[in-house]
Amino acid sequence: MSKSSLDACVLPDGQTVTYQNTAAGIASFLAFLATVDDIERLVLEPTGGYERLVVAALQAARLPVAKVNAKQIRQFARACGQLSKTDRIDAFILADYARRMETRILPQRSSQERALADFVSRYRQLSHMIVQEKNRREKLTGRTKVWIEESLRFLLDQRQAIVDEMTACLKADAELGRKAEVLMSLKGIGLRTACFILADLPELGHTDKGQIAKLVGVAPLNRDSGLMRGKRMIAGGRRHLRDALYVAALPAIRFDPDMKAFFTRLKQQGKPGKVALVAVMRKMIIILNARMRDANATVLDA
Repeated sequence: MSKSSLDACVLPDGQTVTYQNTAAGIASFLAFLATVDDIERLVLEPTGGYERLVVAALQAARLPVAKVNAKQIRQFARACGQLSKTDRIDAFILADYARRMETRILPQRSSQERALADFVSRYRQLSHMIVQEKNRREKLTGRTKVWIEESLRFLLDQRQAIVDEMTACLKADAELGRKAEVLMSLKGIGLRTACFILADLPELGHTDKGQIAKLVGVAPLNRDSGLMRGKRMIAGGRRHLRDALYVAALPAIRFDPDMKAFFTRLKQQGKPGKVALVAVMRKMIIILNARMRDANATVLDA
């Protein structure tokens, strides 16, 4: 999938089709899918946001959609001996990966949830630009510095407007608001962090504790071979979400008695501060996953 087009491959017959990545092209793609029998799942890789319209349309049509990390797909292709890379080859590799490997179906997302994800993305962009402008301001004087300060005021105002829009999203969608309340029931999780989690982790409450920790990138991974026992380290995961959880863990170890005791115990065992803090982050996301799962079950039973 690219900015201008999308290529799809249907297995087992290997039929490949190409459509424009536009509203009309996606409509034609949906019409084609209506002619395909027994669709088990549709698998795609994220392409910097160019896949959003397709995912929204497929989910609106109640089709099972899964996303796979692009790095995994490239490694899978090399493992299969496929070194060439074209859009059609990529489509076949994705389909073959889905046939051989387990993939997670994305939970259905409402229009408000998709809007919230867009607001969160813009919030991060603005925050990055604000840091850049502040760094530039330190080196400037005179009129140029005044322009930087004017730019900063505009960016700060726009970022606050984004926060207001995120709040409005939670109020406009009762289900989204309910999920945010579940997240904010844990000390350290405020409105913005709750919005980040809702936008970046739709799997929350729909998977087990080990998988949710891996998705965030706070699960310790083994480095063992033969008699050698390597140091456990975290790797991969969703960096933006991990950053947000890091910020949430700092007040949690101060104001949540359980988290504070857990952090202190790890420190007393000789764990470095950052290792202990990552363990707190892992504990927090596992608790949030369990609370969201239980809250979802309560709604279904009601």
